[in-house]
Amino acid sequence: MALVFAALVAEIVLQVGELRESNLVSLQCAGSSSMLNGQKGLFQIDADAGYVMRPDVCVRLRSIEYDQVLRTNNRGMVGPDIPATKPAGEFRVVVLGDSYTAGGQVPYDQLFPAVLEQQLRADGYQDVRVIDAAVGGYTTFNEAGLLREDLAWLQPDLVVVAAFLGNDVAENVLATAGGYRDAPEHPDGVTWGPDASRLLADSQAWFPHNGVQGDVPPPWDPTQPLPQPVGNAPPGTPPLSASGPPPTVGTRLRRAGTELWAGMRARSLLLGKLFGAPIDPSVSTAPGAAGPSAVQRPLTVASFEWTILRDPPHSYWLDVAWPLFGRYLGDVRASAAAVGAPSMVLVIPEIGQFDDANHARSLQDYRLSENDVDWDRPQRELSMQAQADGLPVLDLLPIFRARSDRDQLYLRLDTHFTALGHQVVGQELATYLERSGWLR
Repeated sequence: MALVFAALVAEIVLQVGELRESNLVSLQCAGSSSMLNGQKGLFQIDADAGYVMRPDVCVRLRSIEYDQVLRTNNRGMVGPDIPATKPAGEFRVVVLGDSYTAGGQVPYDQLFPAVLEQQLRADGYQDVRVIDAAVGGYTTFNEAGLLREDLAWLQPDLVVVAAFLGNDVAENVLATAGGYRDAPEHPDGVTWGPDASRLLADSQAWFPHNGVQGDVPPPWDPTQPLPQPVGNAPPGTPPLSASGPPPTVGTRLRRAGTELWAGMRARSLLLGKLFGAPIDPSVSTAPGAAGPSAVQRPLTVASFEWTILRDPPHSYWLDVAWPLFGRYLGDVRASAAAVGAPSMVLVIPEIGQFDDANHARSLQDYRLSENDVDWDRPQRELSMQAQADGLPVLDLLPIFRARSDRDQLYLRLDTHFTALGHQVVGQELATYLERSGWLR
């Protein structure tokens, strides 16, 4: 009884503290049309970009490593409101990207697009405005659609594509093959269409290393055109039904127990402190949050690790992954060129490419050896695609590897940029752009 009483008192104390934090968040969100805990309700399906963020929404993003607010402006992007008419003499840098660019883990004024604007203005470019046009989960497929759709009002003078190698290549395939659907059951409220989910499940059989039996599509014939996007699923499309025998009673009971325990940890601040709050998939990529896998993780089309294989298997969707990445880069370049704006690519590495602990963890999880992989291969593939599209490239990998504090550039669990990581990227990009001759 004494332990229960002490636990109740501790829970009350923690909840009072949480109430104060919630009041502070409410002040930060003043003026927004809606306030969300987690990202469900932030996104909506869009015909051109796949999905976009809703305007004037305030989202509280919490994990073990941060408690921040992400606000969208009048255009559904992060950062200050954007005027309806571009001011005379303003030089606009539009940065396309995913959650590494949209942020949410640090305050907006510490994100690298904001740091870029601050640095350029400090260096004398007083009329520059950097627009953060990134959306979490985006690939070059989404970025090309967003720029094409919003080009008339964005009116860029320079376009930067911030490509994160951890998902951009693989998820271009899923976006092309299956599009997106409204998903009330998903933490984000939006997810892949059923065809993409089916492709993801089937792709385990494409990698002999997995030891999984299944159909392997024939290699892509480069003389044939690349596949065209299928578009988004109609409203109300249900998720892909699981195949195989129904779960046993024991399996269902274990799942129910696990969900109950996770729910208790999520609702009780005391249990969350003692046993760790469950990972919120709508907030964190969380690949660094779990320990090494006790069993071999299977490679899939969505795995970054297949892009570093020295000898990746040949099957249709793996063969077209990099060419699709390049095609959408070309679409970005063409849209920007239509208004006289040059484009470039900023390459954001996967954490395992420069961080020793995550490097070793990836090899352990997938049971790969150093002889199986080439950690620099994604940069070479990307550079070839960008070169074919006439886009210059700023690769952050050698810059990160050369830093003695490289283990502090990404959050250790969430693996997005820390404030230091954003600062380094913003300053490196500012230096690159000032040397490019594009700025005025």
